[in-house]
Amino acid sequence: METKLKELVKKRASCKAKLTLFSNYLNVVLSCSRLSDLQVTELETRIDKMDLLYNDYDKIQGDIELLMEDSTEALSDREAFQNQYFSLVSSAREVRRQHGERRASVLPQVHSVNITRLDRYKRIEHLRQHFWNRFSHEYVVMLQQRTRWHASTGELKVNQLVLIKEKTQQPLHWLLGRIVKVFPGADGVTRVAEIKTKKGNITRAFNNICPLPIEDDVSTRAGCSETSRTSR
Repeated sequence: METKLKELVKKRASCKAKLTLFSNYLNVVLSCSRLSDLQVTELETRIDKMDLLYNDYDKIQGDIELLMEDSTEALSDREAFQNQYFSLVSSAREVRRQHGERRASVLPQVHSVNITRLDRYKRIEHLRQHFWNRFSHEYVVMLQQRTRWHASTGELKVNQLVLIKEKTQQPLHWLLGRIVKVFPGADGVTRVAEIKTKKGNITRAFNNICPLPIEDDVSTRAGCSETSRTSR
């Protein structure tokens, strides 16, 4: 048990070192008066990595707490890590949000302008805005079968690939995930699901889940196998 505990402590130290590296990187970002699009993309990637890092730390620290007879020291270590982690990630997300607002304010809103009066750049921007507006408000909504809550013909299923709507983010930043668990109500209708994403498992209500029109790979392979056997 002692050997396992030492191994876990080493892994925890590795997580702390990665958090320190992120802290040093964020200090450099905060010293910049303006970020380029490439820098923002790098920041978003690092934030995603931090989400995974916390999951790793939480698992390792949980195992350490179970092995220690007196978990007081371990709990203090967890509190210190969480305080630093949440402070850094919150600052990073605030920087990303501010850049997004600044970029949105720079881009001209030309969706309601007569397209024949626009120059080439603004015409392209008009088409882009028009596409995303219709995509997020028309097509994505069509992926959700609007039914009454007491009956459903488009039930959420385990292993189903879905898109998770986020009102505060652009459609390109919406998370893609796969349903790992559903929570039917007393009437048997599923209104909530647990979804596995690149940022970990999250729980969302049906009105924020858009099932993608993609056939299950398993059933597709099974169909192909059946066809193969029939042809023989």
